[in-house]
Amino acid sequence: MIGELTGQARAAALLEQAAARPVHSYLLTGPRGSGVEQAARELAAALVAPDDERAHDLVTRGVHPDVVEFDPPETQIRVEAVRAIIDEAHKSPIEGERKVVLLLDADRLNDAAANKLLKTIEEPPTRTHVILVTDTPDALLDTVRSRCARIDLDPLSEDTIRGALEADGTAAAPAALAARLGGGQLDRARELAGRLGPVRAAFVTAAANLNGTGRAVADGTEAIQSAQKDALTDLEEQQGEEAVALERALADAGYPDRVARARRRQLEDRHKRQHRRARIDGLLEGITALESLYRDALAGTGAPPRNIDRDPLPLDAKACVAALDACRAARAAFEFNPNEGLLVEHLLFELPPVTAAPDR
Repeated sequence: MIGELTGQARAAALLEQAAARPVHSYLLTGPRGSGVEQAARELAAALVAPDDERAHDLVTRGVHPDVVEFDPPETQIRVEAVRAIIDEAHKSPIEGERKVVLLLDADRLNDAAANKLLKTIEEPPTRTHVILVTDTPDALLDTVRSRCARIDLDPLSEDTIRGALEADGTAAAPAALAARLGGGQLDRARELAGRLGPVRAAFVTAAANLNGTGRAVADGTEAIQSAQKDALTDLEEQQGEEAVALERALADAGYPDRVARARRRQLEDRHKRQHRRARIDGLLEGITALESLYRDALAGTGAPPRNIDRDPLPLDAKACVAALDACRAARAAFEFNPNEGLLVEHLLFELPPVTAAPDR
């Protein structure tokens, strides 16, 4: 049974059909944050243990031994990572009759890696299913796409996202803001209503306080880094709780040492990926917030703003375009793994002052 997927009734029905008549390989597509990763885990749970609440809970938390997630940290997924995926696909299930290998952001497969994985996608071991997840399916080789059963998820409406956030317990005003900024992505909106909210606020406040002095840049950089640190602290606390829960589950299940070690290693690897992604997501969300701020200023007071919690910056079109160019350059710099603190500081130096420098 597929669990609830907010605003995705059509996709949920297709997932139910897929679980009832399983094939070897699936391709789930949708904007990041649309619920596509949750949908992949729901399908995985239905494949390995339909109607088993315990198994469903383990899969959705990413700790079921028969559902192995791969999300390599590199910007490209290379042949070396694919070898590990293939090895895992050929291992026997531990708890049930089936296992699932799930690859996130599969569009990162380079051509050599995709061709290496092709045979496993086309003819995996009898008891193994492969699920690829991507927000840009056209980036995958045609030969990969054609060998998978495809299920698409749609962007969500702002009203749907706002309703889901309020159902989560978010107050009306922050729910409305996060829904407006979320861009049709519920997961992203939830992050903005939660731990990424202060990060976004630090970025836009830093930009609004720029006055052409180094002190304003330094203060803004410090505030952004502090907000990033606090957001990561929340994640680390959650990961600590997951590690404790895993040890409890391992003790209750009585797994052999080999299986227990593998489960611990999988969780540790996932936590490392989450930590790295959270750092990058925080910075990218901050840059996105700045871009929306300058676009609001370009659009003027007559257009509906993205940042409904603040007035547009009093900047002319030339300054806004220069700021957007600086944001674009900062985003491109991620390809080279820059020092994150220096990247933020350099970006703030490049942004236009909003107020005049104080008299000395």
